[in-house]
Amino acid sequence: MDDTSPRFVQFGPPQWWNVATGTEFSYYGGRMVWTLNEQTQLYNYARWYLPISATLPLTYEVYAFIPRYNATTRNAVYRIVQGTAQTPLTRTRAISQNVYYAEWVSLGQHYFQAGGANYVELTDVTGETTGQRRIAFDAIAFVPISPTATITGEHTVYIPAVIGSGSSQPTFRYTTSRYISTVSPAHHERMGCAAGQNDEQGIVILAFGQAWAQSGQFGVLYYRSNYTFASTAVIANAVKGFLRGYWACASPTAQLKLVVGTNNYRGATGRPHGEAWGEMITQLNAWLRSDEVPPDVASRIEVLGGNDIEMSWNTPTNTKLWVDGYASRTMHRLINFGTCDGCPTQGNPHWQPSNNWTLADILYVNTGIAAPFPEIYLRNGINADQWYRMSSYAYQSRGQPLAFAGLLTQWQACRDVGGCRGTDNTPRQGWYQLQWALNADPRTAMTLPLPSDITWRVITDTLLTAAAQSDELELAQLAVLATTPAGTGAVFEGVAPPIEPSQFLDENAWRGLVNGQVVRVFAGLVRDPALGGADEQAQGGILLVSDADGQMRLIEAPTPARAFRIVGAEGAVLILSDGSLTLRFDLEREAWLE
Repeated sequence: MDDTSPRFVQFGPPQWWNVATGTEFSYYGGRMVWTLNEQTQLYNYARWYLPISATLPLTYEVYAFIPRYNATTRNAVYRIVQGTAQTPLTRTRAISQNVYYAEWVSLGQHYFQAGGANYVELTDVTGETTGQRRIAFDAIAFVPISPTATITGEHTVYIPAVIGSGSSQPTFRYTTSRYISTVSPAHHERMGCAAGQNDEQGIVILAFGQAWAQSGQFGVLYYRSNYTFASTAVIANAVKGFLRGYWACASPTAQLKLVVGTNNYRGATGRPHGEAWGEMITQLNAWLRSDEVPPDVASRIEVLGGNDIEMSWNTPTNTKLWVDGYASRTMHRLINFGTCDGCPTQGNPHWQPSNNWTLADILYVNTGIAAPFPEIYLRNGINADQWYRMSSYAYQSRGQPLAFAGLLTQWQACRDVGGCRGTDNTPRQGWYQLQWALNADPRTAMTLPLPSDITWRVITDTLLTAAAQSDELELAQLAVLATTPAGTGAVFEGVAPPIEPSQFLDENAWRGLVNGQVVRVFAGLVRDPALGGADEQAQGGILLVSDADGQMRLIEAPTPARAFRIVGAEGAVLILSDGSLTLRFDLEREAWLE
């Protein structure tokens, strides 16, 4: 039921209702209404009534569409009224509209009966200071969840796919890409095997790092401490390890396009480096057709070049020369998994790309041999809006829109570092943002390939050794980077806590003995789920998990702090830091120390 439906009814002074229009990328159906909030006094409210054609009695899952703009309240209180007219039942669900951007948010499952009132109500009362927040009234979806229901009439509801593997839910598929901090072929073989076992098919990016030249060789400074140099020959050996692991562990029909990526951040970005990169890609694909590789592999697996091209990192001249050099040495496609820094948006149509780039320059590095696979990181949708406008520019200047090969998100990478502020789109969110933005315009509409999500985690020998010793931490699935002895235990990197990210975002963890019991301590950000896990409301703290009984306790720092990391331990006293503030926590007393 959209806000244009006759089943949507507004109440209260009409002068305080506002209408906003735009694309379906921003508002469901291209339109929404909003009003300013009241702290306690009710003035304006609206109701969405269950469709007349709805099958009753039946259980429906109710979703609210939170539009991209004019939705800033942190306490939108929805009342779901169900039951019979004689004995109505009212349930409430409060959400923070401020943390969602053109997203469907579930209000729970509710059993509606014939003859009942059957509606969802939202008021202007939020408890926040009067007039400081906007409350959005857009679409409500009533989705039948009974598999045996007979639905009459026309029902068109666009609900996002659900990430998961439940038999009653569609699975939203995506691959895992990686920032590379090792060039060990054995470690890469394990990462390739993990991708194969997870049935990851499509584009996977190995982001090796900055284009560099050293001692007459071209290569990268990869993501290791002090940014170590690796030549294209060393990179190629690592990539062969990944490919061996993939075809050994994947199904015999699995298809993969492995992108071997660098970036245009200063360094050796230019034609000679591009030529060396293109030669490496050509040689890797020739190897796939050699006697060293099973005969069916080359028909299913291809190696592509990649570059994280960002406008602020280098000039258009150097970057285009790199692309030209690459194209002169290979016929295999180049995947640009970069940004559109400074490109126009709906709110800022006159923005100019940074560092003297023009839209024509950006088009140059995303067409021909190159295909865009853009970073859609921002939850507010600006990244998707910028790339839609680039595709529109391509149509206007060349008669064809951009041919997106997919897109990249960094949800896992954000978790790896303890959280990101507003740039942590999930793969599903990023995909729907770009898909909706492109399909709102028939000139740019396309079926967008599925995304990849990048992580900092690398599967290493340390991981496998630790996994064999500690089943409790499930290290094999969590891809732990390393362990460091600390006090009476050890500090782990990359271990996910047994709690939702809306309640806690981890930085790292400690595991050891406290009073004879095994305890896990996760350091990071304690979040308030009532506020949607809003970053700005999060507080540095820890999560204590007892292995004996599974009990968990969230403990905030006594003073304001950002995400904590465990930087040391003195016995059972942990030393935690958020980069500026350092505190100590006594695990035996479960108390912060002065």
